[in-house]
Amino acid sequence: MQDPRLRLLSVVVLSIAAFSGIFGAVLAFLWWLFCSERPILLKRSWWPTFAFLPLALVTIALWVTGEDWFSYVVRLGVVLLIAIYAYQDQKPGEFIKICAWAFGPKRGFDMGLAGEMGFGSIRFLEDEVRRVRQAFLLKGIPSGTRSILPISAGLVFALLRRAEEQADLLLVRGYERGGIACAKFPSSRMDVFASGIAVFFLILGFLPVREFFILIQ
Repeated sequence: MQDPRLRLLSVVVLSIAAFSGIFGAVLAFLWWLFCSERPILLKRSWWPTFAFLPLALVTIALWVTGEDWFSYVVRLGVVLLIAIYAYQDQKPGEFIKICAWAFGPKRGFDMGLAGEMGFGSIRFLEDEVRRVRQAFLLKGIPSGTRSILPISAGLVFALLRRAEEQADLLLVRGYERGGIACAKFPSSRMDVFASGIAVFFLILGFLPVREFFILIQ
C-alpha cells in the first residue's frame, strides 16, 4: 500500500477481525493472501517470523493442559502475519507523518518521533545481525550457542551508543518539543479497494454467519 493511513486502517480492522474469532481470522488471512505482498515480504526479511516462537510455546502449553489451543493459534497466528506485514511494508518517515497528521504538530510530532526512533532501532538491529552473519561466514566461524552471548552484548552496546548519538543530535539541533512534518500521502485505487475490503471483512466477521464456524469446532 502506498498510503500509510489506509494501511494503518486495514491493519487495525483486520487485527480486530482476526482476534474476534476463527471466521474473522480466516477473512483476515484471505486479505493477507490476496491484498498484500505475502511471502515476498517474508523473503525480504525473515527474522520477524521469530515472533511465532512464543506463540508456538503457548500453543503447546494450551494443548498439554487441554485448553482451546486451535482457536488461539489460528487467531493469534493471523494477527502476527498482519503485524509482520505492517512492519515490513512501513517506510521510514511514514509513522511521524501519520502522527503529525492525526494528533497535530506538537503531541503528534513527539509521538511520531519516538516511534520513528524505535523503528529505526529495530532496523539497525536487523542490519547488524545480517553483518554479523556475513562476518561469521567469511571467517568460517561456526555460529552456535556460545556466540549468542557476545553477539547479544555487542548489539546492546551498539544500540546504547546509537541512542546516545541520537540524543546528542537532537540536543545540538535545539529540539525541545513539537515540529512540522510535511505529510503527503500518495494513494491509488488499489489502496482504497484493499482498505475497503478490510473494513467489509471486519463487519462480516461480526455478522451471525460466523456462528456456523463456531458450531464446526
